[in-house]
Amino acid sequence: MHDVFTSHWLPRFAAALLYLGTVVPASAEDTPAPPAEDESGPHIALILPTKSKGLAGAAEVVQAGVLAAQLKLGDESVPKIRLYPTGDRDEEALMAYRQAAVRGAVGVIGPLTRGAIGKLAGFGKLDIPVLALNSLESAKPPTNLFVLGLSVETEARQIARQMKRDGIKQPLVLEAEGALHQRMRDAFVAEWKTLGGTPPQQLALPADPNALWKLRDAVNAQTADALFLAADLKRARMARPFLSADRPQYATSQVWGGKFGKTSGANIDMLGVKFVDMPWLLEPHHPDIAAFKRSERPLSAELERLYALGIDAYRLTMLLLVSAPGATIEVQGVTGTLKLAEGRQFSRELMAGIVGGQPSIAAPKPEVSDPAPAEATAESATQ
Repeated sequence: MHDVFTSHWLPRFAAALLYLGTVVPASAEDTPAPPAEDESGPHIALILPTKSKGLAGAAEVVQAGVLAAQLKLGDESVPKIRLYPTGDRDEEALMAYRQAAVRGAVGVIGPLTRGAIGKLAGFGKLDIPVLALNSLESAKPPTNLFVLGLSVETEARQIARQMKRDGIKQPLVLEAEGALHQRMRDAFVAEWKTLGGTPPQQLALPADPNALWKLRDAVNAQTADALFLAADLKRARMARPFLSADRPQYATSQVWGGKFGKTSGANIDMLGVKFVDMPWLLEPHHPDIAAFKRSERPLSAELERLYALGIDAYRLTMLLLVSAPGATIEVQGVTGTLKLAEGRQFSRELMAGIVGGQPSIAAPKPEVSDPAPAEATAESATQ
């Protein structure tokens, strides 16, 4: 299922190092001081906000995922990971990139936030490949800047396609308050229209639990044949008792807590809802996924997804370093099916699942992740 790096690609990697190991910063202005001898040499720079007040925890989980992939896939011929910690200022990521270039980095994983990625994008020509772990506002990143992120827009669009395949004619969008839920709604509605569907009906989920008793009548008054819950788990659980079960219900991974079985309260409340999520959570016992070391401490579903992002970031970086410009790159990753698409963004197709049921492979049609704000929470670090 997953790509495995073996000896056949090592000669190409070594050749790539001979070329990439000679890079220098794109600008001589304010060039960082030359490194000490023991600090220089080919390596993969990991630029993450581990010194950030709000994002340090998320960054450390991504770092742990990267190191888990290095443990599984790396060997003595592969440059080691070297962390370049940053704080809350976006400019620090650019400074870290320039420092890494001076020290002989042949590739970069990070930054994690959109603001930091924007600083790199505005720097100009990047001499070494950078795999950014969020979205970029500009439609076309500069040369050598690649983008891999986790976004609810990608999931919402995939749900729209799944509903279309399931024969749904007129969906109803139930939207909770908040920017994240608005992005789910907008992405779903846009994709549904692209697929040729009529504009979906829409209703707001009341923020006041005491107002939810009106929801059933409002939903029943609509002619929809399915529901899309543009909501997180907390809001979806509040609304679910007021929704009749005679129409199929769909949602993003936000409604699933990452645990199998019907015994948990969350799973009981959301039983039967169709959603999408990454193989790392939906197919944990698959040999190609179980081969990677899991975190030594329990992680929430949101942090598990960031850990998996780190694993796939390492794998894609290795491929970027040995692939010719314009080459097709596609990986059955732990975060989904990843494919290099237009604008040097990696599309991501997830697995389909049902709360309380067994996951299944979604029909492949990769979708490019959309830009998303970098908020100071683990859930939104790359959403």
